[in-house]
Amino acid sequence: MASTLPTNEPEDACGDMQAESALQDVFFSEVATSVCYWATVLLLAIAGVGLLCWRFTHPGPSAVPVSDPFGVTTPPWLIASLPPIGVAGSIGHAAWSAVRGQRIWRMLATAAVLIVVMGVATILETHLVAL
Repeated sequence: MASTLPTNEPEDACGDMQAESALQDVFFSEVATSVCYWATVLLLAIAGVGLLCWRFTHPGPSAVPVSDPFGVTTPPWLIASLPPIGVAGSIGHAAWSAVRGQRIWRMLATAAVLIVVMGVATILETHLVAL
Protein backbone atom coordinates (compact mmCIF):
# COMPACT_ATOMS: atom_id res chain seq x y z
CA MET A 1 0.00 0.00 0.00
CA ALA A 2 2.85 2.36 0.70
CA SER A 3 4.16 1.92 -2.85
CA THR A 4 0.82 2.90 -4.44
CA LEU A 5 0.60 6.31 -2.73
CA PRO A 6 3.50 7.98 -4.55
CA THR A 7 2.30 6.73 -7.94
CA ASN A 8 -1.29 7.98 -7.45
CA GLU A 9 -0.30 11.54 -6.54
CA PRO A 10 1.24 12.49 -9.92
CA GLU A 11 -1.74 11.00 -11.76
CA ASP A 12 -4.14 13.08 -9.67
CA ALA A 13 -2.06 16.22 -10.21
CA CYS A 14 -1.93 15.55 -13.94
CA GLY A 15 -5.69 15.00 -14.01
CA ASP A 16 -6.27 18.25 -12.13
CA MET A 17 -4.04 20.14 -14.53
CA GLN A 18 -5.90 18.68 -17.51
CA ALA A 19 -9.24 19.64 -16.01
CA GLU A 20 -7.97 23.15 -15.32
CA SER A 21 -6.60 23.39 -18.84
CA ALA A 22 -9.94 22.29 -20.29
CA LEU A 23 -11.75 24.86 -18.16
CA GLN A 24 -9.38 27.60 -19.34
CA ASP A 25 -9.93 26.54 -22.94
CA VAL A 26 -13.68 27.00 -22.47
CA PHE A 27 -13.40 30.37 -20.69
CA PHE A 28 -10.85 31.84 -23.09
CA SER A 29 -12.26 30.40 -26.28
CA GLU A 30 -12.96 32.64 -29.24
CA VAL A 31 -16.72 32.42 -28.71
CA ALA A 32 -16.58 33.27 -24.99
CA THR A 33 -14.24 36.20 -25.58
CA SER A 34 -16.43 37.50 -28.38
CA VAL A 35 -19.58 37.25 -26.27
CA CYS A 36 -17.89 39.07 -23.38
CA TYR A 37 -16.60 41.80 -25.70
CA TRP A 38 -19.94 42.46 -27.39
CA ALA A 39 -21.80 42.32 -24.06
CA THR A 40 -19.40 44.94 -22.72
CA VAL A 41 -19.97 47.13 -25.79
CA LEU A 42 -23.73 46.81 -25.34
CA LEU A 43 -23.69 47.54 -21.60
CA LEU A 44 -21.44 50.57 -22.04
CA ALA A 45 -23.69 51.90 -24.81
CA ILE A 46 -26.76 51.47 -22.60
CA ALA A 47 -25.04 53.18 -19.65
CA GLY A 48 -23.87 56.06 -21.87
CA VAL A 49 -27.30 56.58 -23.39
CA GLY A 50 -28.89 56.38 -19.93
CA LEU A 51 -26.61 59.09 -18.59
CA LEU A 52 -27.24 61.28 -21.63
CA CYS A 53 -31.01 60.90 -21.21
CA TRP A 54 -30.65 61.80 -17.54
CA ARG A 55 -28.65 64.92 -18.41
CA PHE A 56 -31.25 66.08 -20.94
CA THR A 57 -34.31 65.33 -18.80
CA HIS A 58 -32.85 66.67 -15.54
CA PRO A 59 -30.95 69.83 -16.41
CA GLY A 60 -28.68 71.03 -13.66
CA PRO A 61 -28.00 74.57 -12.63
CA SER A 62 -26.81 76.89 -15.35
CA ALA A 63 -23.07 76.63 -15.46
CA VAL A 64 -20.89 79.69 -15.32
CA PRO A 65 -18.42 79.94 -18.20
CA VAL A 66 -15.00 78.74 -17.14
CA SER A 67 -12.27 81.30 -17.59
CA ASP A 68 -8.57 81.25 -17.02
CA PRO A 69 -6.14 84.00 -16.03
CA PHE A 70 -5.39 84.74 -19.68
CA GLY A 71 -8.98 85.75 -20.44
CA VAL A 72 -9.99 82.69 -22.47
CA THR A 73 -13.61 81.79 -21.73
CA THR A 74 -14.80 78.23 -22.35
CA PRO A 75 -18.55 77.88 -22.91
CA PRO A 76 -20.29 75.34 -20.64
CA TRP A 77 -21.94 73.52 -23.56
CA LEU A 78 -18.49 72.63 -24.85
CA ILE A 79 -17.38 71.17 -21.54
CA ALA A 80 -20.65 69.27 -21.11
CA SER A 81 -20.51 67.76 -24.59
CA LEU A 82 -16.96 66.38 -24.51
CA PRO A 83 -17.52 63.21 -22.38
CA PRO A 84 -20.56 62.01 -24.41
CA ILE A 85 -18.64 62.56 -27.65
CA GLY A 86 -15.71 60.60 -26.18
CA VAL A 87 -18.00 57.75 -25.10
CA ALA A 88 -19.64 57.53 -28.51
CA GLY A 89 -16.28 57.69 -30.28
CA SER A 90 -14.69 55.05 -28.07
CA ILE A 91 -17.60 52.62 -28.33
CA GLY A 92 -17.86 53.23 -32.06
CA HIS A 93 -14.15 52.61 -32.56
CA ALA A 94 -14.29 49.45 -30.43
CA ALA A 95 -17.29 48.11 -32.36
CA TRP A 96 -15.77 48.95 -35.74
CA SER A 97 -12.53 47.24 -34.79
CA ALA A 98 -14.41 44.17 -33.56
CA VAL A 99 -16.31 43.93 -36.85
CA ARG A 100 -12.93 43.91 -38.63
CA GLY A 101 -11.70 41.10 -36.35
CA GLN A 102 -9.71 43.04 -33.73
CA ARG A 103 -10.82 43.51 -30.15
CA ILE A 104 -9.56 46.71 -28.59
CA TRP A 105 -10.32 46.48 -24.88
CA ARG A 106 -8.48 49.76 -24.35
CA MET A 107 -11.29 51.65 -26.13
CA LEU A 108 -13.88 49.97 -23.93
CA ALA A 109 -11.89 50.97 -20.86
CA THR A 110 -11.78 54.56 -22.15
CA ALA A 111 -15.55 54.56 -22.65
CA ALA A 112 -16.06 53.10 -19.17
CA VAL A 113 -13.87 55.78 -17.57
CA LEU A 114 -15.73 58.53 -19.42
CA ILE A 115 -19.07 57.07 -18.31
CA VAL A 116 -17.82 57.02 -14.72
CA VAL A 117 -16.73 60.65 -15.06
CA MET A 118 -20.15 61.63 -16.40
CA GLY A 119 -21.90 59.69 -13.65
CA VAL A 120 -19.80 61.18 -10.87
CA ALA A 121 -20.27 64.67 -12.31
CA THR A 122 -24.03 64.13 -12.44
CA ILE A 123 -24.15 62.83 -8.87
CA LEU A 124 -22.01 65.65 -7.54
CA GLU A 125 -24.01 68.23 -9.43
CA THR A 126 -27.34 66.98 -8.06
CA HIS A 127 -26.07 66.64 -4.49
CA LEU A 128 -24.16 69.93 -4.43
CA VAL A 129 -27.33 71.73 -5.56
CA ALA A 130 -29.15 70.21 -2.57
CA LEU A 131 -26.61 71.74 -0.19
